[in-house]
Amino acid sequence: MRWTATVSAEHMVNPGLRQGLARGDGGVGWVLSTNNALYRTDDDFVATAPPGDKLDPAIPDSLATKTYDHIGDIDIADGVLWAPIEKDDKESGEQVLARYDARTLAFRDSFVVPQHHAAFVTIDSDGVLYSADEFGDDTLQRYRVVGASLEKLAPLEMSQKVDRIQGGDIASGAIWLSTDDDHDGLYRVDLATGQVQDVGAAGHADGEGEGDDAQPGPGDGVTLAVLAADAKLVPMRVITLIARPAAP
Repeated sequence: MRWTATVSAEHMVNPGLRQGLARGDGGVGWVLSTNNALYRTDDDFVATAPPGDKLDPAIPDSLATKTYDHIGDIDIADGVLWAPIEKDDKESGEQVLARYDARTLAFRDSFVVPQHHAAFVTIDSDGVLYSADEFGDDTLQRYRVVGASLEKLAPLEMSQKVDRIQGGDIASGAIWLSTDDDHDGLYRVDLATGQVQDVGAAGHADGEGEGDDAQPGPGDGVTLAVLAADAKLVPMRVITLIARPAAP
């Protein structure tokens, strides 16, 4: 089944909120990430007033002192906000996946993962976390929380390499990857087979594609929200797209 995504709306957002975004249920709403902060926003992606609506800085001293300095594309599930946190050292093969309280944005804990990069993290309905070892990769890493540890699971091999991965989120049986490749491409990866489809683009290929959020959409479709920077870095936009399977 072939999927395609088309742009349905654009929102200008604070140019500082430029890494990732996620929407949570139960009044959690939208949270956007930047390099070292988390901000809750309203439905128009305007930051809301504190308290409990921002954490700046968001990287705790326990990680900052180990040179972790960059939050990527986040995800929210069951009251927990998951954040990938990177350090500049991309050779040692150690990055971090951290947990925050989705309502208060308070830091909870973190887990070191055997990855060279950690641009995004997303979690499925069974509690399996997905991320990627490299900036461009043909495999997705998978983990599960077991007690106080993060257990590494068998990876998901993709049918092709996806370059310059910036974000990922799970909806409707697939992980939807946003990229900063030559057309800021969006890719659907089937969770059962690893089959990759290029479903379209965020529409600002001269700028920089960032993180994404995926939610069940109208009918059998999926609603995608993708952060995209202008070629001049500002303005920053959230591009809303609707992905649908092609008619048989």
